[in-house]
Amino acid sequence: MLLTEKEKEVLSDLVAGLSYKMIASKQAISYHTVNFHIRNIYKKMHVNSVGEAVAKALKEKMI
Repeated sequence: MLLTEKEKEVLSDLVAGLSYKMIASKQAISYHTVNFHIRNIYKKMHVNSVGEAVAKALKEKMI
């Protein structure tokens, strides 16, 4: 699964426990853009929740 650099940054922030709003503020992008990246991350990682995405990212040492 190939994540874009921005998707990796968003995933890293999710792993760090940041909310969508906090990620948007930190990366100077809109909340909707964060949501867009997260939907793409879910599709590429074949997960359905933040918890699953974080667990899979840590288990597979993606971050």
